[in-house]
Amino acid sequence: MSIMIWAIVGGLVGFGALVFTANRAKSANNPWDERAFNADGDVLGRIDTWASSNGYKLRSDDGRRRVYQKGVNFLTAPMRFEVDRDGDRYTTRSYVHVDALVMQGNLALTHPGVVAKVPRSNARKAQNLLFADLGQPLLP
Repeated sequence: MSIMIWAIVGGLVGFGALVFTANRAKSANNPWDERAFNADGDVLGRIDTWASSNGYKLRSDDGRRRVYQKGVNFLTAPMRFEVDRDGDRYTTRSYVHVDALVMQGNLALTHPGVVAKVPRSNARKAQNLLFADLGQPLLP
């Protein structure tokens, strides 16, 4: 009987920590890192190549905006990369998505603090490879 009580307590504490993390993400003043740049050539093709080699999967594509995601919200928050194309103008957004079922939020990869530190660090490393390939400044 006591093992069941401790299992329930552990589950409630874990869920509480997840809700706290999502609340912190939702209340963050910088939900993503955004940058805009002009580029010629097949930028989307280079992004597709980077995504497949770094484990990012195309989550949505409406013709103008693509969203890539790595992870499925199991043990770690999903890492996302968005790119909008308007002619030769590209705008990117980099962030970690925190989903606690009852609350959701996004955290920029450069957000200070320890909330979702591991997925933010992993995503920053991978996305800096892409930015270096595109000739853009790296995320700090």
